[in-house]
Amino acid sequence: MSSRTFAFSAVPEAEAPEAEARPALLFQPSAWATFAAGVLTPFTLNFVGEMPVGELVLCAVTVWIAICWLVGRSWPSPLLADGLTRGFLLAQFVAFCAYVVADLYWHSSLHDIERGWSRMAFLAIDFVAVAHLFGRDRRNFPVLLAGLCLGDVASAYLNGPMFGDYWKFGYGITLSYLGVLLGSCLGGWGAVLAAVGMGLANFAMDFRSFGGLCLALATLTFLQMLPRKLRLWTAPLALAAATVGVVVVAQPEQAGQRATRSDVERQAMITAAAEAFHDSPFIGHGSWFSNSHVYENFLYIRHSLAAAAHVGGFADANEDRGDMAIHSQILVALAEGGIFGGTFFLLLGGALLWALGDAVFATPWTRLAPIRLLVLLAAVWNLLFSPFSGAHRVYIALACGLILLQREERRRRLREEEGG
Repeated sequence: MSSRTFAFSAVPEAEAPEAEARPALLFQPSAWATFAAGVLTPFTLNFVGEMPVGELVLCAVTVWIAICWLVGRSWPSPLLADGLTRGFLLAQFVAFCAYVVADLYWHSSLHDIERGWSRMAFLAIDFVAVAHLFGRDRRNFPVLLAGLCLGDVASAYLNGPMFGDYWKFGYGITLSYLGVLLGSCLGGWGAVLAAVGMGLANFAMDFRSFGGLCLALATLTFLQMLPRKLRLWTAPLALAAATVGVVVVAQPEQAGQRATRSDVERQAMITAAAEAFHDSPFIGHGSWFSNSHVYENFLYIRHSLAAAAHVGGFADANEDRGDMAIHSQILVALAEGGIFGGTFFLLLGGALLWALGDAVFATPWTRLAPIRLLVLLAAVWNLLFSPFSGAHRVYIALACGLILLQREERRRRLREEEGG
């Protein structure tokens, strides 16, 4: 069924064709490794900082990739041979070298160097492993996502969620994905209504970021339902309407004290990181800002913003230094390693924009289309407003692997169109 036929239908277009008969996932070793990596990621070990247990599985997969390449002199997965894969790895190598220069220049502490360099190394390992697993079988994408969601629920149940918030740090994301998936089984309109419903539910549970992402998903899914020629023309109006909707739902007066404190904390982090990059755009300030004023500047900015917003509960501006993970993947990389330290995340940002554009305006509908869009939207949010330490590294690898899958599917689709 063409995208035009699907324009206002509740019946989804058929899944992307697969010429070859694939064995059941139950008998695929790559699927078991993928699921294990996902479900173990929310559980952590204290190894040079916070290390997700799932990364041990991804490290084992990377070792297997290296063995296969040494024996056969070829990549065991087609996505590893993709030009963008080489681009991501080259960008990460440049970023790692930038961190080395920044740490030597600032004489960063050995502990912070270990955490900073290992964070960059594990990010590359996770990316390579996930690209391999997705290349072995595209069905490993939902397997990894399902594992991550189930791991989040299990971690919240066994260890208790952060701040005692079972929705935001336990079940909320998993239920949102599940609700969108169930809605998409009814077609485009089902996916739109499910996304709106989960967005309102997240706002009601004070999970504003994911609530906004769900409302954005509803807008992008609606655009996918339109004939392709109308999507570009309708996009500005639809996105403007979605923005107004998010602003109305997330009225400041509806936000509680916790939400205001969260806004103050996040704004202070972003401001401090942006000022750090402005002060040293080429060398950066080193891993975790060992010997620079970035952390002290953050405390000062947070104290000022908290006083202006009349919220308390923060440490004084002159408190001793502690650990701080700035909640912006791209800004913390730029602040720590300078413009070259942010190479990977700059490339990731461009790739995410391409993937969203291709998904909305060119990719045929499937039942997993809304789930894919939500993963990409969450990756954009994390790029701007989340750290890249701990479990976030696996989520970055998830988004990168999805982008590679989408590129491969686009190439196949273009070949079929040229041949047809």
